[in-house]
Amino acid sequence: MNSVFLLGDSVSHSLSPAMQNAAFEALHIDCRYLVRQVGRADLAGAVEDMRVDDEILGANVTIPHKESVIALLDELDPLARRIGAVNTISRQSGRLKGWNTDVDGFRRAAAECDYVLDSKVAIIGAGGAARAVAAALPPDAEVWVIARHVDQAGRLCRDLAIERGLPMGIDRMQAAIESAELVVNATPTDLPPVSWLRPEQRLFDLRSRRSVEGRAMLLHQGAASFEIWTGRPASLAAMRAALERAAEAVTA
Repeated sequence: MNSVFLLGDSVSHSLSPAMQNAAFEALHIDCRYLVRQVGRADLAGAVEDMRVDDEILGANVTIPHKESVIALLDELDPLARRIGAVNTISRQSGRLKGWNTDVDGFRRAAAECDYVLDSKVAIIGAGGAARAVAAALPPDAEVWVIARHVDQAGRLCRDLAIERGLPMGIDRMQAAIESAELVVNATPTDLPPVSWLRPEQRLFDLRSRRSVEGRAMLLHQGAASFEIWTGRPASLAAMRAALERAAEAVTA
């Protein structure tokens, strides 16, 4: 049986296995999706295991490895190269290629949940997920990237050539959020405090276990990853149903 892995730290409660295994079952593909707990020191070994195992189709990559995994791969899709972050790996004849489906996932989820992106956007975080969100925004959006380390936020803005907006330290987060029309939480923590948000303001929380929009992004990026691994379009209906069941089980 073939396998696809989710590589990351603290992945034991991920909703992805239920969703992806439902997609494999819907198309009668003999493959299983498994989580693999991988710390920073173990990433190179996990990637090498993929390279030498012919029964591994690929992997998803999550926190904290979306940027650091790039140096371990043989090839990058142009979008992943521009963003500087990988969330999907495909394997063919022992060569590993990095992709980024988070950009498409965010755009599709935003459209599905009626989010307006060409506005003043405050992104909390400057890691791989934040990079994908910034890349997904239209050129006329005004983007503020807020991070604990302002140099990391600055590097994101430079790498993605963000012309309208600027990097900010965490000490300026409240002021940025008060001026934004859309706030995106691209961190694993509870940010921003609810009291900082205006009634008409929109919050897009990327955490799939916490928000409808986060699960929509997980669904669409996962479907794009599935097609990369298998060459076949995924059953969105099967994936969505499994995702919602898994989310309900977590909150029950």
